[in-house]
Amino acid sequence: MILITGITGHSGRWFAKRLASESYTGEVRCALRPQSDAGFLDKSGLNCAKFVGDIANPAFLDRLFEGVDTILHIANIKLSRSIVDAAIRNGVKRAILVHTTGRFSKFKSAAEEYIRIEDGILNQRDRLAITVLRPTMIYGSSRDRNMYKLIDYLYRHKFFPVFGSGNNLMQPVHASDLGNAYYDVLMNPQATINREYDLPGREALRYIDLVRTVSRTLGKRNVLVRVPMWMSLLAAKAYNRISANASIGVEQVLRMNEDKAFAYDAATRDFGYRPLSFPEGVKGEVEEYLRMRGAWSAARA
Repeated sequence: MILITGITGHSGRWFAKRLASESYTGEVRCALRPQSDAGFLDKSGLNCAKFVGDIANPAFLDRLFEGVDTILHIANIKLSRSIVDAAIRNGVKRAILVHTTGRFSKFKSAAEEYIRIEDGILNQRDRLAITVLRPTMIYGSSRDRNMYKLIDYLYRHKFFPVFGSGNNLMQPVHASDLGNAYYDVLMNPQATINREYDLPGREALRYIDLVRTVSRTLGKRNVLVRVPMWMSLLAAKAYNRISANASIGVEQVLRMNEDKAFAYDAATRDFGYRPLSFPEGVKGEVEEYLRMRGAWSAARA
């Protein structure tokens, strides 16, 4: 039996699709929040049992883990320690944990908590077989939190500010590539147990080229306005002085210019990981955005 947390999330849904497409017959137990939209599971054909509750609750976790062999934890890295503790407590054999490449940030406040959580878990490998998967920024549909906002902004505005040079590298990963990776790791235990894998998109590209790719895919001709780093930092400081609820700080501006490029040779070697290129992946998200915007415009007319 496999237990999955976060199956209704962005990459979790792609994992469920892959299970269904492979006619997976094993027992699947899904941890769901009361408000989760899980109707797609009823139509999937999977042998799926739904458990509704709070995975931050130890009593619920113990009930959830009863009889489970493997856990795929997608939901939230901040819950990973309690998930692993419950897995050990209930005799689970294997844990696949979806974390983040954010642990490699050079900025302490961004990486410190991720490092503390993950290193504490990796010290438990003598008690539980653990595989850690670290995606980069995830995109692919209106369910993502970053790319969809960029698409919307570029559609609605002619000018786009680029803080700093825009030459920092990014390597976003499509949610479908992650769903496939989860399945392939699950099916290749001998190669992947007690291993760690970074899961980026196919190639790293400069942030400014990423923005241009989205603009071109939208059929727009946005004008990119470079804002010097000193001016960006000055604006962020001023913004934080005048607003108690500032949405961006100095460190966030600095992190925008941090390279986020990663190799994935080990993932390709051990379970055949071959992610989409960004131009391939973003095309579908742009098409979804335009469909939704067209439907919204039609509804207002």
